[in-house]
Amino acid sequence: MKDLPNIYEWNDPYDILNLFDTKIYGDKHGIMYVTSASEQMLLFKTSGRYVLPSKKDIVKYLGNGAWAIKEEPSWMIG
Repeated sequence: MKDLPNIYEWNDPYDILNLFDTKIYGDKHGIMYVTSASEQMLLFKTSGRYVLPSKKDIVKYLGNGAWAIKEEPSWMIG
């Protein structure tokens, strides 16, 4: 079985995508799932609004539908 990330620790945003059933998923736990013909995107609720993280960002769940987003340190990339 695939290990699921702990959302209370810093993770790649798209590792979080595997936690949810996107067929019934709209806006839940401060994450909005958006899909287009070419890609899937997750928007994370930070400071009362939804933000699309960049490719270098990592996310952490703060509770009550709130998330923190920060740029991944360069020593973690690779």
